[in-house]
Amino acid sequence: MQEPLITPPSAPGPAAEPGLSELTFRAVASGLLVGCLIGASNVTIGLKIGWTFGASITAAVLAFAFFKGFEGVLRRPYGVKENLITATAGSSAGTMASAGGMTACIPALEMIRAEQGLAPLSYGTLALWAISIAFLGVFFAVPLRRQMVVVEKLRYPTGTAAAETIKAMYASGLEAMKKARVLMYSAAAAGLIKLILSIKPLGLGGLTDLGFEDIGLAGLGILGATFASLHIGLNLSPMMLGAGILVGPRVGWSLLAGSILAWGIIAPILLHQGIVTSPDAAGVYRNAFKWVLWPGVAMMITAGFTSLALQYKTIGATFKSLRGATKSAAAEGAEEDAPDPFPMKWWLVGMTLATAATSILAQIFFGIPLWMGVLAVVLSLFIASIAVRATGETDINPVGAMGKITQVVYGALHPGMITTNLMTAGITSAGASQSGDLMHDLKAGYLLKVSIRKQVIAQIIGVVAGVFATAWVYRLLTAAYEIPGDEFTGPAAIAWYTMAKVLVEGVRSLPAGALWAALAGGILGVVVTLLGKVKSKAVKRWLPSPVAFGIAFMVPAVYSIAMWFGAFVTALVNRKNPDMVDRFGASMASGLIAGEGLMMVVIAILLILGVSWV
Repeated sequence: MQEPLITPPSAPGPAAEPGLSELTFRAVASGLLVGCLIGASNVTIGLKIGWTFGASITAAVLAFAFFKGFEGVLRRPYGVKENLITATAGSSAGTMASAGGMTACIPALEMIRAEQGLAPLSYGTLALWAISIAFLGVFFAVPLRRQMVVVEKLRYPTGTAAAETIKAMYASGLEAMKKARVLMYSAAAAGLIKLILSIKPLGLGGLTDLGFEDIGLAGLGILGATFASLHIGLNLSPMMLGAGILVGPRVGWSLLAGSILAWGIIAPILLHQGIVTSPDAAGVYRNAFKWVLWPGVAMMITAGFTSLALQYKTIGATFKSLRGATKSAAAEGAEEDAPDPFPMKWWLVGMTLATAATSILAQIFFGIPLWMGVLAVVLSLFIASIAVRATGETDINPVGAMGKITQVVYGALHPGMITTNLMTAGITSAGASQSGDLMHDLKAGYLLKVSIRKQVIAQIIGVVAGVFATAWVYRLLTAAYEIPGDEFTGPAAIAWYTMAKVLVEGVRSLPAGALWAALAGGILGVVVTLLGKVKSKAVKRWLPSPVAFGIAFMVPAVYSIAMWFGAFVTALVNRKNPDMVDRFGASMASGLIAGEGLMMVVIAILLILGVSWV
């Protein structure tokens, strides 16, 4: 998911700060601290709902507020350009939850390894692999920057929003201090709530998922299936409510509608007809899920491919720019570009080393032939280029669809090899994720006239720090919880796993009748995406988000309903006080997500240590 869209600044960036370097220890360190914390919370929420959230604006706001509080003792002011370096390092570290595959291909691979009787990947393996593929994404972005940012001036809304936010903070520091306080207070409250609900002697754990059984209606249900057994209720997790604030009303009601269809209609019918059976109430959801997930996965995949196909002009323009723009086009806008280009010799060395590392590690860790690893890198460069342009035009990075393309290609090139299928796709998704993230930062740097070279260096540092933090959190959570499981459903991982299964085993891997449901879901994904391109506002108003609708089939209804509730309450408040929502909504939501996410890491540590009261 992306940060809020803000109108691009019409004024040029701030004047240069001669003699002062923006790549300072304090700028990078503060960005890494916030980015690693956001990355840790992104692992938790990504394994819960399949989405992660950006860290750039959060890092910029918190760092500004911190240094503003100490400006009286600083040798020199914490400047605008330093703040963007902080945002760059923070966003790089924060995005490693997705770029490193911790929420998708890695847990999907470990599901396969568990079936094969193999141990999970070691922490060292996770860290080395994630660093190599994320570095590819950084170096993918560098040669595309001038064409996309300077010549064509694509919007990159999140990057533009970061630049505009930073300029606004330095124009009025009081507003940034208020946003930082809202974020920190909401994070503290969310963490405290999660801790209280997790203390067993208090007996409040049942309040987390508020269902009909909690108000004396345990037998209430549909066609003999109780709402409790289907996990229909309201999750009071601050993280879920915060996610609802960020995703907005359309995604919120799409989640609600999808959950009603999946768990309020389809699942009870399956159970009533005997298509899905369970010996006890505890297994109802788990057994129904194995069938219900297929139409949801199909809808997400076909919607992604259809959306990508509709961007044929974007794809064509991408390959045109890859062939090289004319000298006149390359020179266009050069006089207004940001200073200090990234040396192409450095890029060549970095690209070579990242390609070699990725290909060699793919063979050592996953048994992928060297030539297939190199081919995956080359294919990923072209696919990531499409993603970089798509996110520049729409602010949506189609990482999932990009990975699925590679899965299909390697399903044909290396049939029957499910590990190859997953991990080559992981290379593609990492390249698309990290290059898109860096391009937003480079757009902000272009607007604020920050050194290109120093931004790329900050991004590289952020990758390394973010990998070690997110890999540690991922390994910690998998040691304390079952993933996928009741606490962490892993919808993105399940989507990757099921796609790989179908490509390797064919449709025989589907439960009885699920093929027809998958076809229906796939058709619905295509139709809804196509209808989304019509000009009629009346039609668009009632169209669900196909991705959100599909995800509702893959997570417990209590999560979807909670996110809808967060979006619904925000929409109500927005009607009466839109200024307050615009100013503080994102800060509050980010705090709720980060606060509970970090507390879950603390609780995981306590569980591993054998603490009995959680």
